[in-house]
Amino acid sequence: MSNPHLAQIHALRQNARRFWAAWQAEEARLAQLSDIEFVEQANDLLRQFCPECIVEREGNAPDSDDLPSLVFSSEGIREHFPQVQALAELAQTQRYHVRAFRSPESSVAPDLSIDDFGIGIGDFLLNTSDVAIALNEWQMLPALEIAFTRPIPTDMCDHAQNIAIIMLDHIIGEWAASVKIGMVDFVDNIAPERAMSFTALPKKLNQMWRELGYTGVYPEPEWQFGTYQIEEDEDREQDALVLMRNESAASLLGRADMGWVVCVEAQLASKADLDAAYELQDSIEAEASLNQQGIFTLSVMNMTNGTRTMYYNSSNPAGLVEKAAVLCEQCPLPAEVSCQYDPNWSYYRF
Repeated sequence: MSNPHLAQIHALRQNARRFWAAWQAEEARLAQLSDIEFVEQANDLLRQFCPECIVEREGNAPDSDDLPSLVFSSEGIREHFPQVQALAELAQTQRYHVRAFRSPESSVAPDLSIDDFGIGIGDFLLNTSDVAIALNEWQMLPALEIAFTRPIPTDMCDHAQNIAIIMLDHIIGEWAASVKIGMVDFVDNIAPERAMSFTALPKKLNQMWRELGYTGVYPEPEWQFGTYQIEEDEDREQDALVLMRNESAASLLGRADMGWVVCVEAQLASKADLDAAYELQDSIEAEASLNQQGIFTLSVMNMTNGTRTMYYNSSNPAGLVEKAAVLCEQCPLPAEVSCQYDPNWSYYRF
């Protein structure tokens, strides 16, 4: 396949299809194993096709029938999330429900509450009650400050911080910990009026997410746009930029199926070229927004080097890359199409 970005997406899906084909041949045998043997052998099989992922088996699907669940994870490593999602999307099994990413409900042992949940390394144990947090906003995302409420031995500080990050994954879930939290900062202490317990975090995080406008609902027509300008600064190697951001698109930020962004960069040399770039932008936007599968999010006019880059988040990136490539070929401008996985829209948040 000539387009490397399409090749990447199709490789992820092909890995998943090959795994499920092998799984179907082994599923009946695996189902008879003990939990420990199942996890070991299921992951041995998975590693043959998706070595960056793991699979776990849960007893019953929440709010469903008696079928157990297979939960695929990449241990919070965001760059491998697309493979996890492909495994869930292309699942081929009649014995299990299938889910991408660990949920907060499944991460804590059923006989424990978040208040008494703890993780140990050797003789060192850290409980959720030993951790205080504060929730802030940073670059359009929630950010966390974390402090320990009891003295931590100097030689265990790194371990304690690692445990706190693992706890975060357990308490709010793998997706939220990796995508919805923009930054984690460990501090010596947090003022009592700002401090909260880990127990309060899921509710507070969801509240802040809604207040930021990230509802997951596709925006109604008559979108709102904002224009921003950055001056050229040769000393800092900063080009002169004019950015136009679709503010209404922010409602989709963090939605699991809108993690891929398709980028189109056009070279400009004249006013006529700029008009052609606008036409190209509108044409790709029409394809992106078809059936609400995607949305135009941002354009960046680089006044220093004469380029215009247009960004579209899409739940069907392979399809949009193909359509955008055809439209670029029909356009009189030199233009290139690329795509990348960016689930919390880092390019959009400035």
